[in-house]
Amino acid sequence: MSYTQQVSILSDSEKIFNAITQHIPKWWGNTDSPVSKVGDEFITSFDKTYWKFRIAELIPGKKIIWECIEAKHIHNGYDNIEKEWLGTFVNWTIDHVSEKESKLLFSHDGLTSDLNCYEICTPAWDRFVTQSLKSFVETGKGMPHLS
Repeated sequence: MSYTQQVSILSDSEKIFNAITQHIPKWWGNTDSPVSKVGDEFITSFDKTYWKFRIAELIPGKKIIWECIEAKHIHNGYDNIEKEWLGTFVNWTIDHVSEKESKLLFSHDGLTSDLNCYEICTPAWDRFVTQSLKSFVETGKGMPHLS
């Protein structure tokens, strides 16, 4: 089973969607460009690690899917993880709960427990999705990886 997570965010869906498409460096990592349509590509990097994504699906204010099309994952102490994200999909679905609250449903399809990076990637996604992204949307201050 692929990794999934959900979090309630005190915000409207548009602000969450904008954080996921326009402000990735504010809550996750160094990113070379914002995205606005299907087919757009961007690279996010941490030190020597980087992932290149293509937007596979985009429904403004509701859903976005990133497809990992290039990967170089380097992490001390972990072997054979460099290309593990290649061909995986990062899914973001935003459900409107009320005027002041939305629920973010997150999944990384292909990030499964049989991957060598699973034990470092899942707590990292927990942190970036449920803490950093949430904080950035609610307060304007995220906790991105700084390199």
